[in-house]
Order: sequence, then structure tokens, then C-alpha cells
Amino acid sequence: MRIIEWNQIELKGKSTGQIKTICPACSPDRRNKKDRCLSVNVAKGVAKCHHCEAISIRDDRPLVQDKVYKVPEQNWVNYTSLSDNMVKFCESRGIFQSTLKDLNVTEEIYYQPQARKNLNNIVFNYFEGDALVNKKYRSGGKHFTQTAETKPIFYNINSAVGQDEVFIVEGEFDVLAMHQCGFKNTISIPNGANDNDDFWINCEKYLQDVSKFYIATDNDDKGEIVAEKIAQRLGRYRCVRVLFKEKDANGDLLKGGEDLVKESIINGKRYPASGTFTVEDLAGGIHDLYNNGLPETLYPKHKCFGDLKKVFTVMRGHLVVSTGIPSHGKSNFTEWYVMNLIKDYNLKASFFSPEHSPMALHQTTFIEKFYGTNFFQDNPGRPRVTKNQIDRYVEWANEKIYITAPDKGEMPNWSWILEKFKEQMFIYGVDMFVIDAFNKVEFDKSSDSELSKIKRVLTKLTMFAQMNNVIIFLVVHPTKMRKKDNGDYEMPTLYDCSGSADFRNQTHDGFTVYRHFEEDQSISIDKNDVDFVVQKVKMKFQGEMNGLERFRFDVVSGRYYSKDQSPPTFVFDKENETLPNQQPEDAFGLQQENLPF
Repeated sequence: MRIIEWNQIELKGKSTGQIKTICPACSPDRRNKKDRCLSVNVAKGVAKCHHCEAISIRDDRPLVQDKVYKVPEQNWVNYTSLSDNMVKFCESRGIFQSTLKDLNVTEEIYYQPQARKNLNNIVFNYFEGDALVNKKYRSGGKHFTQTAETKPIFYNINSAVGQDEVFIVEGEFDVLAMHQCGFKNTISIPNGANDNDDFWINCEKYLQDVSKFYIATDNDDKGEIVAEKIAQRLGRYRCVRVLFKEKDANGDLLKGGEDLVKESIINGKRYPASGTFTVEDLAGGIHDLYNNGLPETLYPKHKCFGDLKKVFTVMRGHLVVSTGIPSHGKSNFTEWYVMNLIKDYNLKASFFSPEHSPMALHQTTFIEKFYGTNFFQDNPGRPRVTKNQIDRYVEWANEKIYITAPDKGEMPNWSWILEKFKEQMFIYGVDMFVIDAFNKVEFDKSSDSELSKIKRVLTKLTMFAQMNNVIIFLVVHPTKMRKKDNGDYEMPTLYDCSGSADFRNQTHDGFTVYRHFEEDQSISIDKNDVDFVVQKVKMKFQGEMNGLERFRFDVVSGRYYSKDQSPPTFVFDKENETLPNQQPEDAFGLQQENLPF
């Protein structure tokens, strides 16, 4: 129980009666700092806070005492239902008995698979309302297990219901520490530094109206990684990053007590996303640039992309426009590019592609790229995909590739699609979005001209990407291009995108995909060569304007291979592996290479 010194209370000159005033213990840390939550009986000299439950008792002893009082012997007593050893263990971590009772911590003999025997465990009970939905067991030897096939939720999720602000930590003991320090609206991810979809899906309704999140995961590399993923889901604009002086909240509590925990929280820094910033807000980023160089750019790392990274890379927070003549492969190349970013950077992508229907058929194009062979038929030296391989792809892609599509007869407009993207960020942690194509989304109702509508949509897309630190790939059809003397169409630029020059002016990055359907040895062109031409990069360190990389298009799989690379056989989720239903040589008669897939 927290104790307030009587002389800290604002009595407003009152010497008798009952008053309400702010609480010195909790009001400075509350959002509503003027809430009069402390009830004071001035005459009796007692006070209690109805928010943090702290109390104060006035010492009315005279300065000179005639009588000396004795205090009872201060013997340690266990007031919980836990064993003495368990309570003393928790107390050694700074956790009071009252906190153990508040959070319904129990004790139980339970089988620990790691130890292969029954052990005594401290039990963290996961409640959703009045229902006990999961139990997590921790033995004295720091073995962990939990009840099987139970509902994944945040630990202490009840404390977040109806709250404007919520703290997110990385372990149950950190929840106990935060609760003890007065931050009762604290929840924990259930599996340490792991960020899975299930517990986000199950707790969405409890968190969707929260206006501010304090991300207080561990102050180490893994904690920082999971903090970034959480901020990505929740929207960085409503998140504050708390870095404890020690590794975590429990560490701060042990090192410096409640005051150190509060200090770490007060010094939390909001994620830069929108609004107004001081130079001090940006100082960390400035020093990071000085120490580590330019911001990270993303690019497919496999050697089949040749030197593409020298002329074109992408960045988080950018809108990327892909254009090209119909049937030249702008959608196909974009999918291949995004699939490789998923693999190389452990990202997740959502595709809005109504032109690819039904959705199951669309998945076959991903499967072909995944294995480098055709889904429907055998080809020389390259048998079709097997049923077992389909299952293996499903396992790999299940939490990496998502499809956005209306399922209730909606006509998708831009407000609808951006709302879906927000949901997918929160529930699934998606950080790349592909819209294929621009003309497949209805404009929101407006009397403005088409030019103004396009401008407004592109502004929304660029701002959405920047505010949420995601990448949006936008496939755009060009206007009808003029034919050259040889009958081929001219290569479109971003200025040739149908409807507006803003596809060039407003986008951050962009490229054209142009396929050669006939051989032309006078300029060293083979049939099915594909030119990737850089139309725009926002930052000069991202690439090279008008840069070109030529690829060979593999019709069987939908993959692209740089012209100076031998097309190898490789699988996305395994390294150095020949496919089980393929010959040692691939379709091009070349030996299988050892590659990082």
C-alpha cells in the first residue's frame, strides 16, 4: 500500500471538514492531472485516494511526549494462498504479497516438458472477463509451459478495457512490477519477444479505442525488434517507447524502486510520425545518421536480381508506382519483387488484386514463383508442383501473404481500402501493401474533377505510407502508347500513367516494366527479355534515375533472372535444396547452385 506524507497534501487552508483534492502519489502521472481523487478528512487527519488507493495519516503526536508506545514484533507473515518459499521468491524480485493477490497469481504442481517431470510452478492466470482462458507455468529452474490449445490473449487484458492509455510489457513479472508502481493498465505479450497474429486478433476489440500506448518491452535487441513490430501494428503516431534503465520494469523496480520505474516512463519518447517536432525530438535520429550513415534501403538480395540494387531500392514510408503496357508484366514483376522482400526482411504483404480472380487462382502464381516451376503442367526437366509442395507453401505463406478483397458485396473505394489496411496493420502486422491496379478502386463520392480526385488519393496514399512506416506498391495502367516504326509500342513513363501527371509528381519511387516479345539481335535483345527502367527515386542514395536492369522472363514460373546470371533452381523457405521432384539439372541445363534460399 502506498503512503502519502500528510504535508504533501494541498489542504487549501482548511483545518476542519471533508475535502477532495489532487493526489500527490498519482495525479502528476495521470492524463487528467486535475482530477480530485484524494478524499481528505481534515478533522480526523486521514486521507485516501480513490484512484491509486494510497492513504495518508496525520501524525498528531505532541512535540514532547509523555508516553512512549511500543510496536508489535514485526514477524514475517504470509497472507497469500501461496507457499512461503514462493512468496519469498516473489519478494526477492520486489513483488509484494498484495500485488500477487491483486493479479490472482497461484501455485501448482505441473508437468514441465523441458525438465520431463512434474515441478512446482508459479502460475500466471490469463483472464478474459471472468473466464480463465489460459495458464502459464514457470518453475524455479525457469522452465516455461502453458495449457495446451487454449486461447492466446495478452496477460492482464482486463486491465486495458475502457482505458485511454495502455502499457505493453514483455513478461508477466513486468506486469506485476508495473501494477505495484501504480500502472495497473499494463498488459504483456504472452510469449516473450514474439509477435504473433493470434493474440492480436483475439484482443483487437479491447485495444482498438485506446488513444495512447506505452511500449515498454525489454531494453535489449530482441525487445527493440518486438517494440518496432508492436508500434507498426498499433500505428506509430499513438505510441511512446519506454526504455527502462535496467533491462525491464522488474529490473528497474529492484534497482531503484517505484521512483526509477516512474522516471523511465516519464522519459519515454513518442515515435515520430506526424505533428510538430522539436530538434531535441530528432536528436536521436541525427546521431544515428552520423554514427551509422544513410537510412536503410530495401532490395531483393538474391543474385538473380543482378545489379538492380545499384539503380533502384525502396524505403519504408514510401509510395512506389509500377507501370507498363498491359501484358508486359508490371503486376507479375511487382509480385516477384515483393515476395523477395518478404523473404529477405521477414516482412508481411497484403495484395488487393481484383484483376486476379478467383483468389485461389491468384495463389497459384505465388506458388509457381515459390518453387520455380509451373502449377498446372509438366515442362521439360521441370515437373509441375506437387500436392505436398502446395502444403509446404501454405505453411510458409500463411502469416506472410494476405489478400484484401470485399466479402460482403461492398464496392471497394479508397476509404474502404485504407481502413482495411489499418486493420491489417493492427491485427496481422502487415507492412507492405500492393494495390493492383489503381483503376480498380472507386473514388469516394465527390463532385470534384477526376484530376482532383486522383491528386487527393495519391496524397492520402503517400501520407498513409509515411505515417504508418509502410511501403505501398501501386500498379497503374498507362494511356494508350504510340507505336514505333517496327510495330512495338513505346515504353511508358510515370508521366504516361492514365489520368494525371501526379503519378510522377507525388509518388516517392517508380519504375516501368517493358517486355520484348520478339528477338532483335541488332540491339542484343532476346525473346522474353524484360527491361526494368527506373522512373523515379525520392532519395539519390536509393538508386539512379533512368537506370536500367535487363532480365530474362521465365514463362514457366513467372520468375525474372538477370541477363548475366544463370537461372538457378531454388525454393524460398530452404537453403541449398534441389526440389524433390526435379532432376539435378534445371530447365536451362545448368547444375544446381548453392544459394541462400
